[in-house]
Amino acid sequence: MTQSFKLLPAQPYPLGMYIKGQDLIFSGKFNNESGCGIILYPCSDGVIDTTKPKIIPLTDQFRHGSLYSVRIVGAYGIYGAYQLMSGGNRYADFYSTKISGLEEFGVYRRVDEVYSVISDDDFNWGNDKNPHIPYELSFIYLVNVRGYTMLDTSVPARHRGTFLGLIRKIDYLKMLGVTAIELMPIYEQPSVLSRKNLELSHAPVHRDVAKDRVRVCEAGVLKDIEDSDKLVNLWGFETGFPFAVRSAYAVKGNDSSEEFKTMVREFHRAGIEVIVQTFFADGTTHQQMQEIIRHWVSEYHIDGIHIKGKNVNSTFLSQDPLLSDVKIMDYGFDYWQLYGGASREPSKRNLAEYKDDFEFTARHFLKGDDNIIPSFLNLSQETGCSGGAVHYICNYDGARLIDLVTYDHKYNEANGENNTDGINDNVSWNCGVEGKSRRKDINSLRSRQIKNALTMLFLSQGTPMLFGGDEFCNSQDGNNNPYCQDNAIGWIEWKNFARYKNFVDFAKFLIGLRSKYSVFRSPAPFRLMDYKAVGYPDFSYHGTQAWRPDLSSYSHTIGMLYCGLYSGRGQDHSFIYVAYNMHWEDKEFLLPELPKGCEWQILCDTSDEEADYSAPRRAKLLKNQEVFKLKSRSICIFISKGEPVRTGRNKSYATNKAKQETTDKA
Repeated sequence: MTQSFKLLPAQPYPLGMYIKGQDLIFSGKFNNESGCGIILYPCSDGVIDTTKPKIIPLTDQFRHGSLYSVRIVGAYGIYGAYQLMSGGNRYADFYSTKISGLEEFGVYRRVDEVYSVISDDDFNWGNDKNPHIPYELSFIYLVNVRGYTMLDTSVPARHRGTFLGLIRKIDYLKMLGVTAIELMPIYEQPSVLSRKNLELSHAPVHRDVAKDRVRVCEAGVLKDIEDSDKLVNLWGFETGFPFAVRSAYAVKGNDSSEEFKTMVREFHRAGIEVIVQTFFADGTTHQQMQEIIRHWVSEYHIDGIHIKGKNVNSTFLSQDPLLSDVKIMDYGFDYWQLYGGASREPSKRNLAEYKDDFEFTARHFLKGDDNIIPSFLNLSQETGCSGGAVHYICNYDGARLIDLVTYDHKYNEANGENNTDGINDNVSWNCGVEGKSRRKDINSLRSRQIKNALTMLFLSQGTPMLFGGDEFCNSQDGNNNPYCQDNAIGWIEWKNFARYKNFVDFAKFLIGLRSKYSVFRSPAPFRLMDYKAVGYPDFSYHGTQAWRPDLSSYSHTIGMLYCGLYSGRGQDHSFIYVAYNMHWEDKEFLLPELPKGCEWQILCDTSDEEADYSAPRRAKLLKNQEVFKLKSRSICIFISKGEPVRTGRNKSYATNKAKQETTDKA
């Protein structure tokens, strides 16, 4: 016997299906008004009974413009899932907060095999608190939820590739110094896509994900899918159900929403923020974008959102008062519109530029290219009062760090697009041999270049971002665009950790250095002047000759002097000098003279292959306080020992004033 329910008109908002008492209230938009309605299904212990559907036709009685809204009296508890119907088609609701049918990664489902789940979440957040870490104190670690732990034997097999698997890595992330984990898209979507579905959505046929264009892969598909029209969706930059958590990222049998919330709560307990990437496809309205972001912030307690997609007005979205404490990252913001100039800076910086300027500039400098020093200087010291700047040398798209120094070319044949996909110029250098090599000199140079890249990243003023696995040389075998590689190419190979632990230790050393010395994380731009009359500007540039930077097109050397006397109370007031020699020849650097009572020590030399960074570093006093010879393609970090002798204005002021003016002009 078919159950009959009383139907009443309802308010048109919010959209989707929600529970009120014993009633179900639905509101949604239908593009085809012919034969539109709701199909309700009984549900027991998470199992949907599709043999006993209940059809709720939507007539003009329930219409508000293009929206249909209805209250189904007494239906809660009898039906636990639903689909929408329109024009003879059945499909899940875009506004669903839970989806059934997409739990198995790599299993293709037709549109009519996916269902919306009616849920009433009651998660115990306890005393959960967002860490609210400012950008200048942040270190972001980017991962793909599935790819990060699929090959990690320290994670139980059933937890690999899931949110619970990420919880298992919290201790490691804390050890490394991570303050925020950024997740590639985690909203619900198919894990196998169809070319036909993409064409029906009027999306372009090809995609470079970095530019948010849809691409189709014919060869990179799962073996159990015979139809070559289908492709794996590992990265997740596709349309789907943006209000629901991706169920394929949960342990089999678990509620994905509850598992994700558990993960967020555990990261917060460890003092780590959770930032999620969200891809907005063409056609998504700004109202929908705002609703989606609000939902993730209020329902899932996330700490930040990284906006992906074209034609997104992030300036508009950032004006939402609910998001004033939430990190919002995008390619750019109209700060003048937001704050009206320098006189109206935000009380708290929650916006950040997430651009590839630093990425490619640092790569060019690392290679030893010409015409790059001025750009590197500007970007490495990039910071601001209106918003933060996220810096990285490698992102999810493009070459991995180890591949950056191993391959001159991309090798994307496995993607099935004849190596035409992905960025064509990685700005990479193979150090003399294409691909993996057993030559000691080649591997020694590659090791040095990796350390150089990490040093450039973590000693820049922006918020550093590291792609998970780069710290222990995870390779993609030259594939710079493994969006469809649900295998060892697209996953992180954790067996490399023991072999390359020295790089993990080195990264940890740099992160600790950045944390200890505030000169590497100034919340405001340096003035490049001696505004405290201590004898030195707060920050200054140098060349192989102290106080004389060479900014010519053929220059490959630069020195940066940080004066710790400008640090705040309780901060270490040491002088720090970072000398960069990206030339292919050794270079002698004349060291800047220190105040009386101070001496130079060397703390780090990236050319030193015997250096051990697994224990706290001890700086070594230099015998020669005037000159130091830097090996080719190396970076050295010097730190002062002792306290300046002060007699009124420092005696070195008169000497350094002229030198400072030279630097200011430069």
